[in-house]
Amino acid sequence: MNERDAAAGSATVTAAPESSGDAAPLGVPRLPSRYRDQGRLAAGSFGEVRRVLDTELDRVVAMKILRADVAGGARIAARFLAETKLTAGLEHPGIIAVYDGGRLDDGRLWFTMREVRGRTIGDVIAEVHAAAGPEGFRDTASGWTFRRLVDAFARVCQAVAYAHRRGVVHRDLKPDNLMTGELGEVMVMDWGLGRRLDAAEPEDLAGTELLMDASSEQLTRHGDVLGTPAYMPPEQARGQRALHGLPSDVYALGAVLYHLLTGRPPYRGSGALHVLQQVLDRAPAPVVAAAEGKPVPAELAAICERAMAREIDARYPDAEVVAREVVAWLDGARRREQALALVERVQSKGLGIAATRARQAALEAEARRLLEGVKPFEAVERKAPAWEREDEAARLGREAALLETEWLEGMHGALSVEPDLPEAHAALAEHYKERLLEAERGARGEDVIRFEALLRAHDRGAYGALLRGEGALTLVTDPPGASVALYRYVEEKRHLVPVLVGEIGPTPIQEKVIPKGSYLCVIRAEGRAEVRYPVLVERGGHWDGVPPGETEAFAVPLPREGELGPDEVYVPAGWCSIGGDAEAADGLPARRIWVDGFVMGRFPVTDGEYLDFVNDVMATQGEAEALKVAPRRGAGTAEKQEPLPIFERSAGGRFVLPDGSAPDLPAVLMDWNAALLYADWHGKRRARPARLPNELEREKAARGADGRVVPWGSHLDATFACALESHRGLPGPVAVGAYPVDESPYGIRGLAGNVRNWCMNRWRKDGPLVEEGRLRLDPVPPEDDDFRVTRGGTWGSSIATSRSASRFGSRPGTRWLVVGVRVTWSYPGR
Repeated sequence: MNERDAAAGSATVTAAPESSGDAAPLGVPRLPSRYRDQGRLAAGSFGEVRRVLDTELDRVVAMKILRADVAGGARIAARFLAETKLTAGLEHPGIIAVYDGGRLDDGRLWFTMREVRGRTIGDVIAEVHAAAGPEGFRDTASGWTFRRLVDAFARVCQAVAYAHRRGVVHRDLKPDNLMTGELGEVMVMDWGLGRRLDAAEPEDLAGTELLMDASSEQLTRHGDVLGTPAYMPPEQARGQRALHGLPSDVYALGAVLYHLLTGRPPYRGSGALHVLQQVLDRAPAPVVAAAEGKPVPAELAAICERAMAREIDARYPDAEVVAREVVAWLDGARRREQALALVERVQSKGLGIAATRARQAALEAEARRLLEGVKPFEAVERKAPAWEREDEAARLGREAALLETEWLEGMHGALSVEPDLPEAHAALAEHYKERLLEAERGARGEDVIRFEALLRAHDRGAYGALLRGEGALTLVTDPPGASVALYRYVEEKRHLVPVLVGEIGPTPIQEKVIPKGSYLCVIRAEGRAEVRYPVLVERGGHWDGVPPGETEAFAVPLPREGELGPDEVYVPAGWCSIGGDAEAADGLPARRIWVDGFVMGRFPVTDGEYLDFVNDVMATQGEAEALKVAPRRGAGTAEKQEPLPIFERSAGGRFVLPDGSAPDLPAVLMDWNAALLYADWHGKRRARPARLPNELEREKAARGADGRVVPWGSHLDATFACALESHRGLPGPVAVGAYPVDESPYGIRGLAGNVRNWCMNRWRKDGPLVEEGRLRLDPVPPEDDDFRVTRGGTWGSSIATSRSASRFGSRPGTRWLVVGVRVTWSYPGR
């Protein structure tokens, strides 16, 4: 038992036991015959506490005795006797039980009680806060945790609540008057200033001199001002004894909780009088501010601040209510710990999902590389290694799906234990946010609705902007100062049409907040050609126009008036979504890549235009070369084709269109090499290096920025493009401008129907060369006879093949009735 009497309030004092025996040594009181002295434990201004052996019951107890030098004072003796009786009347596990009492031979009062071996709550608070780090409270070397400390405080409140039910107030509650024993017990000590509310303050205590050490800020005053300044309520600091009641103890409990939460008393100063003046003048610093960054539970901070309200009526009415509030928080903390344990167990599965998906993607990429050089007709043995990778990738996909299911079940299981667990809600919100964005990119309407609802259910404020459906747009042009009209794509009768939102220029436009959606920016500047610039503004996203590996937005060059021909369409550099269409033939995986700017013919090359080319070759290189590039009747390889061209010959030997043939039909039946020669010829006539398009340039030209399925949206219908189903009778090609709905966001026509186009690159399973997110043009030498890519739907194919992500291949020497040419050139030139 360590005594902190009415004047000292000191921390635990442990002394080596003094010698004991039948004859009391010098300075040791002569004890009743039943007790044998075993040394002093502690001493204070009014009394001392000694360890004694109760010889009748053979047990060690603590004996509190009035000091000899103050024993003659009637007021002091009366207070000691009042403490003895008051403590003896409180029978609670958290209050020291009084065993015996009486007077020594010299007339001094004494009483015995259980000796408590342990530490003060003040010492434990200091240890817990010393172990705290930036991330929060950690377990101490002796095993104390923050929650265990709060649990000890709750038991203090319960002990004080018992006293309150008995009509007793303590009036000197502070961390050094609270003990935690070796067996885990928590005790409320030193009831020397306690009193019964149904009894008047003893008159013999009035006017007692103040026994205060002015150098201390945590000492007990015995007299007009009772208690310890740093923890006493304002009414005690003012000496208003008539106002001392249950709320006064409530305030002191709040002050102890303040110390527990922040690691410091509510008031600090150079001495007790200085601290007392602060109590009189103002409320302490708010709990969160005083904690200086340590994680203070908001509920406990609220309990503390209500308990310490300066107005008595604003506090909790008694300690029992405080105890209930703290226990309720502890119940929640226990549930939180159990739920957090569940979260921690399944978090590793979340990491496993990402790692498994990464291995799956790597194996799929490796399988594509292994198949890259394998011809379709080659033996199974050549394909088997790639198939093995594909099978393993599929197995990993199933494993990842199972891990994800277990992860979701674990997170929801944690919420079944603690429904408000922030960590589980945050993890689920992030998961559903990613699913929502994936669903929106893939235009999966039902999934969008479902994942948005799930995100709303778990979001706790972090995704407010995302759920509002807003994003930002940055657009820079060269030259700056261009006006920008913003159009939003809206579906009307199954195809997307741009609807004017309003002017948002001039450029540069920096992080303009607009609702999510697919938009078309129409850019106009004096002396410049009008430019169509599609953008996709995603939830919480920023269309910033920053190329891969760079930090500044790309300034979109604006072509000068007259720089482009009337049927040439500019596709500005920027990001686009390619692949990702599960129904596309040989489609690529979904990727977001940067494609540099280029210009493409608004229409495929027509018979009339191609006729000019053939005649120019005839004039400059001779008939043999002209026949090589001229369209031939029938399809198939050059060796199997009839030697006669599809064009007729005039009397002068020139190539001419047959009677009844329209010049605006798309040119077909040229092989890849002839298409390449046409592009080169076309470019030289316009003094620019023209070429065939890369297949991903063509996909971007068709899909814009939003990854639509076909140029007009996501609804395949033969009314909108020239496909097999578009004809009442026999199918055939139509004039290049016959289907106006078959127009891309940039204004290019016929990318979904009528004829396919030869592309510049060879056919590879994993697509053309993309480095660090940027398409790299990778021309193929003419002598290379590997498969080339063709893209687009045709008049002789089902509308299902018109999907912009579909890919087709052909030998470069093959001529097809449904494959033509479309000219492209890089802008600005590279």
